[in-house]
Amino acid sequence: MEPANQFAQWIALFVNKCRAGKTPGIQYTGVTPAAGELLRSVDAGGVPAFATKSLLEIAKNNGIEVDSRWTPNEIVEAIRSVAGVDASGEQKT
Repeated sequence: MEPANQFAQWIALFVNKCRAGKTPGIQYTGVTPAAGELLRSVDAGGVPAFATKSLLEIAKNNGIEVDSRWTPNEIVEAIRSVAGVDASGEQKT
C-alpha cells in the first residue's frame, strides 16, 4: 500500500472516531486528552505515515521535545512513555 493511501486510511479512521466522540479503548492517563485520543486511534488503525503539525503539537503539549529526525512511530512511543504504557497497553513498571 502506498504511504499516501495508508495515511489517508489512518486519517479517515481518526476523523471518524473524533466525530463519534470518544475513541473506544484504553483510557490513557498522564497525557492530554488529545494524546489519549491519538493513542487510541493508533491502537485501532496504525501510525501516521509522517509527522504532522498536529502530531508534533500533541508531543509538545505532553512535554516531549521531538528531534527533527524522529519518525511518527518514535513520537507515538514517546507519548506512550509519558502515559506510562507500552504498545500493548500494559502499564510499564
